[in-house]
Amino acid sequence: MRKGWGKYSLISMFMIIAIVITVNITYADSALSQSNGDIPSDWAKAKIDGAIAANLLPEKLQGEYRRNITREEFSEIAVNLYEALSGQEAVLQVKNPFTDTQNIKVVIANDLGIVKGVGDGKFAPDNEITRQEISVMLYRTLQIAKPKYDYSVANNHVFADNAMITDWAREAAGYLYGIEVINGVGDNIFNPQANTTREEAVVLVKRMHEKVLASSNNLIVSRSGTRREESAMQLKLAKLISQEMGKPYQWGGAGPNSYDCSGLVYYVYDKLGITMPRVSRDQAKVGTYVSKDKLIYGDLVFFARDGKNVNHVGIYVGNGLFVHAPESGDVVKKTTLLSGYYERSYYTARRVFN
Repeated sequence: MRKGWGKYSLISMFMIIAIVITVNITYADSALSQSNGDIPSDWAKAKIDGAIAANLLPEKLQGEYRRNITREEFSEIAVNLYEALSGQEAVLQVKNPFTDTQNIKVVIANDLGIVKGVGDGKFAPDNEITRQEISVMLYRTLQIAKPKYDYSVANNHVFADNAMITDWAREAAGYLYGIEVINGVGDNIFNPQANTTREEAVVLVKRMHEKVLASSNNLIVSRSGTRREESAMQLKLAKLISQEMGKPYQWGGAGPNSYDCSGLVYYVYDKLGITMPRVSRDQAKVGTYVSKDKLIYGDLVFFARDGKNVNHVGIYVGNGLFVHAPESGDVVKKTTLLSGYYERSYYTARRVFN
């Protein structure tokens, strides 16, 4: 009896060990799959499933969802989106102009005008896409697939870091924000240079697909941005500032070739049609007070070395940064308000246009 019981005990023990090993292997495989991003995040799963069902996502891209997407990979998705939106098959019609990729869909995307090369016959297929680049590619795909849509009503939303968005990407970012395809990353920040993961890219594409399917003959800008007149002023200011970056500091300089701190403000705001006093202590009396946590693009920020007498001024451009002409030997540039000397000497801010 004891011998038989021992036999069954031994069998039971082996069965338990086998179950434990199987469970551990299954768990390890699941954990590895999660860590590799093969399983999409909860917030992205429904859109990814929808993209697969709509044939927007190539099979080879169905995995590693948290990996940054490349130019070549998104070109393939963009061509699929074009076909879905236009109802036309994208056919290869030109010779491959690139020496660093043989991907047919890359050539088609380039021929359609969705994406361009980087010069010298190169496409840079493995380069990772930034948020501003993916916005432009999505916007172009929509325009090419739906040329009769009215794009003149594009939303002129101004992000807090609008100056960080390259000129060629601002219209696309504003439009996609307006139709609720793309969002900021919080605090009205767009973060244009951040990379885009596969799952983020697929979610944007599926949102675009859904917007078009739900529309009749046009997409409507449904999310308001800043007031149009304020937006236009900020966009003009951003362009003016970009033209002055890198010019040398000169005491008493008020442009157009060199500046001191108040001279830069005086010159730029004059171009906006706003007459400013010439020196920083008087500029600090113009407009209305705004607290540091409420700063928006175009507000003037003032500094006092001694904590009470204004001796420096700059133009706030979002994301904790301001543009100024710092001192002799330096140039017009961006500097942070959030650390160092300018955090310690920050004094006040004024809003000169509303």
